[in-house]
Amino acid sequence: MPFRVVLMTSTLQYHHFYSPQLQHERGIRILLPRNYFQSEQHYPVLYMQDGQNLFEPATAAFRDWKIPATMDKLTLRRQAIIVGIDNTPGRIHEYAPYRRGRHGGSGDAYLRFVVDTVKPFLDRDYRTLPERETTGIAGSSMGGLISLYAGLQYSHIFGRTGVLSPSLWFNPKVLTTARHHTAVKSRLYIAGSKTEQRSMESTLQNLYWALKNSGHDDHQIRVIIRDRGRHSETFWAREFKKMMEWLWM
Repeated sequence: MPFRVVLMTSTLQYHHFYSPQLQHERGIRILLPRNYFQSEQHYPVLYMQDGQNLFEPATAAFRDWKIPATMDKLTLRRQAIIVGIDNTPGRIHEYAPYRRGRHGGSGDAYLRFVVDTVKPFLDRDYRTLPERETTGIAGSSMGGLISLYAGLQYSHIFGRTGVLSPSLWFNPKVLTTARHHTAVKSRLYIAGSKTEQRSMESTLQNLYWALKNSGHDDHQIRVIIRDRGRHSETFWAREFKKMMEWLWM
């Protein structure tokens, strides 16, 4: 069972979870909307990977995404509960749905942790809007890879998906998953830059056509290829506001 460890600010809370699916513990960081305690409103929820890097520079591996400041700039109509799920030393295994040599292959177990353990806790203890249309998932790099996979394979749970600089080179089979995806479609925001990796531009173009061929239309997907941007939290922090505005437009 999760338990609350510390209330870091009036809107940023931390919980410690045991994952029966992965058989270890990790932290969960929950950023509440700025007016959460002044209303009885229920909110959409966005589940994000690499929780340590999202909210505070003190816990970030390099730089943080500055999400609290960004959320303060969004209109009340786009306010949401942001759930940052901390990574672990098994990150590369958990964020890859398919094996690559000795790595990866625990992606479905990780997503069952999100869907069967974390989400029920949020929906029980917080004022969420639990339907798929108001539930999203997002991440960057390997976190973008597993978020893309979740938006395809768990589209009955996640109706909105944010995919930044996905590491499709690690599991190119996810492109095949996208190409043959026939379930209910999620709304997807996908972004990367021409300068962060040599193959990122062609990878995102291939992903766009894979999604189009599976039945997504341009009202459901937005693929952005920036001219400049490093594979870094600085780039993803800039992209986060645009992602939120489009996913919940």
